[in-house]
Amino acid sequence: LKPFCSAAAFVVRVHREEEVHSDPLRRMVFHILDISLAQEWLNTCGEYSKYILKPFSKMSFQAMWRCNNDNLEDWFQTWSVIEFWWAVVINIAGAVLLATLADEDNAVSTAVQNLIVGIVAAYLWAHLGWFAVTKKKGCCCFCLFFCISDAPILLLLFGVWLIIWAALMVLNSLAWISAFGLGFIYTILYASYAIPLTYMGFIMVKMWQKHQGEAQLGNTSAVVVGKASS
Repeated sequence: LKPFCSAAAFVVRVHREEEVHSDPLRRMVFHILDISLAQEWLNTCGEYSKYILKPFSKMSFQAMWRCNNDNLEDWFQTWSVIEFWWAVVINIAGAVLLATLADEDNAVSTAVQNLIVGIVAAYLWAHLGWFAVTKKKGCCCFCLFFCISDAPILLLLFGVWLIIWAALMVLNSLAWISAFGLGFIYTILYASYAIPLTYMGFIMVKMWQKHQGEAQLGNTSAVVVGKASS
């Protein structure tokens, strides 16, 4: 894949001269096999890990529950970190319940699998969401080969998806309510995960509303095809 990307490393930009803007919010960029975008995200792992270790560095526990229209990025960052730690707690507790109380032959392996997948997925939701909000003003990737960035409309789409995912978490958790003796606790744990997801989605929608005057898909666009790493 890397030789192919290197051979295909070029940028095609299409715009009308009178529509060129220096404001990045007016530039929607299409990334195709863009390794540098992945590297840019990976390079933020150190920065984001500092926030994970200090969840309330930008906003207090009391303030995060209130609507903060004047400080949306810090509000989102706080909830993205809380979403990760929330997932860690409920997945550990859920794994212990499932492994010790469920009457299934593969209960332990299922518990371990759910624990790992749940925590990894939570980190990706948190870090990718934070990257989209703070670094790219709207970013979305499809199958790791094609990404769109610098488009505030993607904040709306990402936010709506998180709210839908939160609703699905509640519905899916109901399947465990009678699975074993304390299945209702398992249900409550995973249903509660909808809270941080809903907050994250709501904040993204608020961000889109803030930028909707600038989120015009047809203004200036760019296509990045196979930008290779240095």
